[in-house]
Amino acid sequence: MGNGLVYTADMAKKGISEQIEAYGRWRSDLQSAIERYRDWLAQSDAADASLNVKLSQIIERLHDTLLKVAFVAEFSRGKSELINAIFFAQYGQRVVPSSAGRTTMCPTELLYDASMPVGIRLLPIDTRLMPVPLAELRNQDEHWRFIPVDMTDVKSLRQAFDSVRETLLVPTEQAREMGLYDDEQPVGRSVTPGQVEIPAWRHAIVNIPHPLLELGLVIIDTPGLNAIGAEPELTLNVIPNAHAVLFVLAADAGDPNATVGRAGLGDLARSAAVALQAKGVTSVSVALD
Repeated sequence: MGNGLVYTADMAKKGISEQIEAYGRWRSDLQSAIERYRDWLAQSDAADASLNVKLSQIIERLHDTLLKVAFVAEFSRGKSELINAIFFAQYGQRVVPSSAGRTTMCPTELLYDASMPVGIRLLPIDTRLMPVPLAELRNQDEHWRFIPVDMTDVKSLRQAFDSVRETLLVPTEQAREMGLYDDEQPVGRSVTPGQVEIPAWRHAIVNIPHPLLELGLVIIDTPGLNAIGAEPELTLNVIPNAHAVLFVLAADAGDPNATVGRAGLGDLARSAAVALQAKGVTSVSVALD
């Protein structure tokens, strides 16, 4: 740079950390203000049951200190590379799989909960056949596979993350029952007569210590938009639970037959915005590289 300044990854992380801390302070201040307002209404006999319920819902949401950011993109647009650069640059090599083709096979959350062991939890794909929503399954440990991770051993990290890429070859009818196969749109799968390749896992939760994650940041890495038609739950159902969504598409590339390409980005963003606003989400960003 002409002025002799070098903007490093550490400087970027420091900036993100400061913004997350500022966001946390803002939420805390807003929560206190709403609580004072609720108390004033009660003292003035001006509150009603409906208003109290709404204020309590707002306070409960503000009490959640997590900041969830979802990354959404077509295949091979750099989501995984961005995660590697932010969280694993110190290892000097890729930890999250990043190569040509599809590397994120299921929604993967990166977070840190000190009360839980460090490692990766994987929910088998056949739980899609259970009449139980994903939100409930999150707390049912018996359905998850756990892989411990040694943060000092990059090989251990890479092996754990590689498991997220695992697939299964199942009969076409079984894949259809799980909502993972459409005769007209077998997106991104190697199909053999009577069989189809599907993700081995429905959801992954990566619990690792990192300064940004310890501040309450949660990254949700989603499968490519190319898979949206065959996997609506695996991609779109996580968006309303995010506080912000980052769409990443290449300006000069993209599959014209993809369910969501550049031409459809506006419609997707508008649909996502409606769902996000209903959940109190504050920001939807669109990035073209």
